[in-house]
Amino acid sequence: MNQKRTLGLLMVMTLWCVALIAQPEHHLYVKLQGKTNVKKGMFATVNEALRRAEAFADDSLWTTIHIAPGVYWIDDPDDPAIRRPEPGGNTPYGMKVRLSRTRIIGTGDTPEDVVLACNRGQTQGADGNFTMLHITGDDILAENLTFGNYCNVDLNYTRDARQSRKRRADAIVQAQLVICSGDRYEARRCRFISRLNLCPFAGACHALFDDCYFECTDDALCGTGTYRRCRFTFFSSKPFYSTSPQGAVFDDCDIHSKVQGVQYLTKVSAPVTMRNCRWTSDDPNLTIAWTKKPDPKKRCLMENCTLNGLPLDVPMPPGVPMPVTTPLLPLMNQPVVAPGRWTLDAYKPKDTAEYDWNVNPLNHELRAAWCYGEGVDGAEGCFGMIQNIRGARMMYTGLAGEQYDGQTLTVELSPCKSAGQGFGSATGQYLDLCIKFDTKTLTGYGLRFVRTPAYDNAVEVVLVEYSDGEVTPVCQPEKCVLFKKGCRVTLSAKEGLLSAQIERDGRQQQLTSAIGHPNSYGGIHIQHTGSTGASATVIQSINCVYE
Repeated sequence: MNQKRTLGLLMVMTLWCVALIAQPEHHLYVKLQGKTNVKKGMFATVNEALRRAEAFADDSLWTTIHIAPGVYWIDDPDDPAIRRPEPGGNTPYGMKVRLSRTRIIGTGDTPEDVVLACNRGQTQGADGNFTMLHITGDDILAENLTFGNYCNVDLNYTRDARQSRKRRADAIVQAQLVICSGDRYEARRCRFISRLNLCPFAGACHALFDDCYFECTDDALCGTGTYRRCRFTFFSSKPFYSTSPQGAVFDDCDIHSKVQGVQYLTKVSAPVTMRNCRWTSDDPNLTIAWTKKPDPKKRCLMENCTLNGLPLDVPMPPGVPMPVTTPLLPLMNQPVVAPGRWTLDAYKPKDTAEYDWNVNPLNHELRAAWCYGEGVDGAEGCFGMIQNIRGARMMYTGLAGEQYDGQTLTVELSPCKSAGQGFGSATGQYLDLCIKFDTKTLTGYGLRFVRTPAYDNAVEVVLVEYSDGEVTPVCQPEKCVLFKKGCRVTLSAKEGLLSAQIERDGRQQQLTSAIGHPNSYGGIHIQHTGSTGASATVIQSINCVYE
């Protein structure tokens, strides 16, 4: 009987080996600067091998892609063309591929030896949050390789310095790795390198990371992930935006925080489990917290963790009802432009024409352009008028027949972006505060806060002139680090001089310019072209004085 069982086992093993030999096309090999021979399963690029693996997406057998050491650019870093989303989409990809039952294996000695690379991000070589790969399908395994978006990180390839490359830009933007649509994604001994919106297998229903390394800032990690024996470097305070209803899990991980003050895990309250993890910090006084406003219904658990070698326990609040933020109160649209009245509506300015967003016609039955309530993140605790749709506009029209001379407008602002960049991305997103304004012809003067690709912790400010909706700078743009919670702006037009004073925490910045085309208008114009929610700006107070 034992002999029969042994013979049976040998027969099964023999049949498996025969099947493997009979299906050599399911083993693909990639070698940098090699020659592509599809029949032999040999490829010079990872892109070619992935396309070949697509042909087996519906097969029952697994396909394995073996990748020799080298840096493989999924997207050409030297191509000057801007990567844009496909029609109807909003994310540009280096490559979209349909795979199932596919292993992607680096054959080097370490994960650093095999690098899948790109170097584009929002406004830096791409229009949108550039993502290296989009994978549709189930059962994907990556092992012993690096996924890197080197838009804002230097690629240092120690095996061959000639393949190293400097980052595209210093200002950190959304530069993503792999977005998925499917289930059962796994990474073993892999590295995931970028900064903002890292996205390692983001979108997978279930993702397992074993013995992997991650470098990231905010909104970065996979919210459905289980992280086992992994290592992390956090460059900012909220590596998750949120997690799945089941929660992300960290087990036996090492986490180094470069944050000063408070290190959060999630931007909004969401479940996280952390067991047997070791935190270290550049800040000896660092505090670890789940989120700014933890919800006891979103269960978080910490067991046997340390911070700089000392026991760490981050408890959740008691399981009782917690105070919640008052819901935003939509304000009725007031689209009529009339003397002595405020106008609340939405408008897409001419200088945003190249960006793909639109404002629907507004009336009281459609979504309100403005809300009243409390800001989030950097504007937490601040109440006022908040943009509810992109292009939200607020105007006051001067009285009919009045001739206005000097005018001073004081506005208190609190952007929700806490780092000082003010807006979601550098895609025509700005806030204009204007005086001496004709609300019918859109003519007057103002101050513009605008996010540019040059900074990820500041905005540019510039004085501008409006003329029939066309906007022209009237001074040199300047870097501004004061556009944060508690920013106070005083904009004045007197005796032929336009001046703006920006204040926060005792610091000031001033801009001045001659008024080239004096007028007698007395209107106010506030135009926001940025995205909403966590990228909005709370307008806490408006005060106008005429002279």
